[in-house]
Amino acid sequence: MKQAIVTGATGFIGSAFVELLINKNIQVLSLGRKPFDKIPKDKKKKLSGSLYLNLDMKNISNLRNEINKLDWIIGNDCVFFNLAWGGKERLSDLDVEAQIANIGWCVNAIKVAKEICCKRFIQVGTMEELFTHKYLGLNHHTNDEYNRHVIYSVAKISAKFALELYSSLLEMELIYVINSHVIGPNDDKDSFLQVTLEKMVKNEDLVFSSGEQYFDTVSLDDCVFGYYLICKKGRSGSNYWVGSGEPCRIKDYVKRMSKLFSPNKNLQFGKLPYNDIMLNPEDFSVDLLTEHTGYKPKLSFEQTIIKLYESMFDKK
Repeated sequence: MKQAIVTGATGFIGSAFVELLINKNIQVLSLGRKPFDKIPKDKKKKLSGSLYLNLDMKNISNLRNEINKLDWIIGNDCVFFNLAWGGKERLSDLDVEAQIANIGWCVNAIKVAKEICCKRFIQVGTMEELFTHKYLGLNHHTNDEYNRHVIYSVAKISAKFALELYSSLLEMELIYVINSHVIGPNDDKDSFLQVTLEKMVKNEDLVFSSGEQYFDTVSLDDCVFGYYLICKKGRSGSNYWVGSGEPCRIKDYVKRMSKLFSPNKNLQFGKLPYNDIMLNPEDFSVDLLTEHTGYKPKLSFEQTIIKLYESMFDKK
């Protein structure tokens, strides 16, 4: 891989991925829906070594014309990495129309990737697909589990099927990627672990469900390095999981955080209800990724959460 086109490049993961590619001497065309001067300073710095194109995914079919204006020459070893996704209010909202629109944009993206002679197309899904595949198999007359991300992940799954169809028709290499929950500095999303960390530091009450459900986290650095290895060594038609390789129960993550930041605080497990699908450790397997690319995570959960802490509270 000598070149890469990255959509969703202004995001938390996308900007870090672009920065890694640049450090690996890959020529990068970064796509985002924000004008460059509107991008937050930390992400703008990560994108500074790439060529940035302000292009919304709804207009992705215009990419070839926009590239011609930039005089950016595509060689015979260019990867199209599609991270972009959007909802009406937020990434994974329940707005059906906004979520479904992404499917068409993904199809248009693989079409234009073929048109401009990219070597392979890589689509990023969501770990919520794990829950949704099991959730949709329930009998909802007798089961009362609820998943608030189901509309988002159904759209992701539908995009995957559509891309598989079009990759075959277009004779285009396709790889599908899902990653575990990503933790890193300057994340602007209020995830469960991030909110819990903030409560620990502020000495607030720590009240949880039973915490028996399995989960997996991966550092931002390990996630984007996994992406890089997939671009370089991934096999067409494969579905890869990028994670820690060591999933554990939610309560164990909380206990490990507590040991670092609030060792004397009472952890109140079982005080809140949990009404969603339960996953298994094998659902988060990175074995195929390791077999094909040699992927091995480098940062432990403790190292990762300390880096998040430092970014949130500006302390060493």
